Amino acid sequence: MLQIIQRNLDESTKCPLCRASMYWVEAEQFEQELNYHECSYCEHKIYLDKTQNCHCTACQASRKKLIKEALHQENHKQKLKGKDKDFIEFELSQLSFMQKLFLLSILDDQVFENSQHDEFIDWEKIKYAPISPNYLFQKSLMKRMIDQHVLTLKDYAAESGQYYINVRLDGYSEPSLFSITHRLRLWFYENLSQGIPFKNSDEVKDAIYELLYEKIVQFIQFYCRLWQIQISGNNSLRALCYRLLDSLAVGQVFYLMQTALDYLHQKKLLQPRNEKFINTNLLRKTVEQYRERGLEEKWVTSTLPHPQQLHISKMIEILFFRFLNCDESVFVQPIWKIWEKVEPRLKFYALKRCMHCGSNELDVDYDADNYVSLFCRSCKQQDHYFTR
Repeated sequence: MLQIIQRNLDESTKCPLCRASMYWVEAEQFEQELNYHECSYCEHKIYLDKTQNCHCTACQASRKKLIKEALHQENHKQKLKGKDKDFIEFELSQLSFMQKLFLLSILDDQVFENSQHDEFIDWEKIKYAPISPNYLFQKSLMKRMIDQHVLTLKDYAAESGQYYINVRLDGYSEPSLFSITHRLRLWFYENLSQGIPFKNSDEVKDAIYELLYEKIVQFIQFYCRLWQIQISGNNSLRALCYRLLDSLAVGQVFYLMQTALDYLHQKKLLQPRNEKFINTNLLRKTVEQYRERGLEEKWVTSTLPHPQQLHISKMIEILFFRFLNCDESVFVQPIWKIWEKVEPRLKFYALKRCMHCGSNELDVDYDADNYVSLFCRSCKQQDHYFTR
């Protein structure tokens, strides 16, 4: 039923599969206009209408591979359920806020509706990418999700480090990777109008503290690398940084860390290897003493700008720049000031209920300047809240 009206070679457009030039085809199907690119070599088609699917040899083989992987994943889950009585399948909404943020940070630059992608996470290929502020942190997040069976190993894979996401979504036990990514994007990128990724606002606050602490660890590792000296975080340094972040900006903590490291390096107290956290503990004690003296003598703690050589990780970008709508001023403001601006809205969305029936199954129309309107899907009640 396809009638081709015009077909011209478009040498400016290359096939994404074989890089050959493509034809621009104008056609009609069922008396409807249909335009698409068609490869001059492998016949791969790219439709302007996203509802159409290509049926070239490569695309059919890819779809067969995805079906085979989905069947294999289901068999793998059934085997695990038989062997492990503690095996649990989670709803995507049941994951912690940090886990959702981590998953979106992995998937956001890889999974798109109009491009081919695997139905699993190939951790070996991306584990050194700047997903989180530092490698050890993202490794610990991966381990935790594997231990909880949120990620399950692709057991028949030729290479290790390939994982399926073991979650249900809207009642489906086998959602595609695109469906999972799309839902996460709605939660994090749509100004809370399409649902929320947290159970309560404290989850978000905890994530802010944790990611900014990991940012500080990234800074001290970057600084010590200039001297070829090993350093890492530990629980004592974490506790100190959390106390500092209660009253200081990240840039001020950077300054304290830099001043202490310069002093320790000048005195030749830092060791090449951080055995038993010797460098970490020296740094922590020095910063504590410096901070105590600064409070006693009422020093003004300088603010160090975010070093240009330090990458902004994907988790930091999503949390602060996309989800909380902040900018790089987050590095020069204390957390209490950031939290003062975002907490009311987060609490409102975490606690919102229908005024008539109490349901939280609500459609939200949100205007940051004027109002919030809630429409209950259960009883059809409409509630309006003015923000000014």
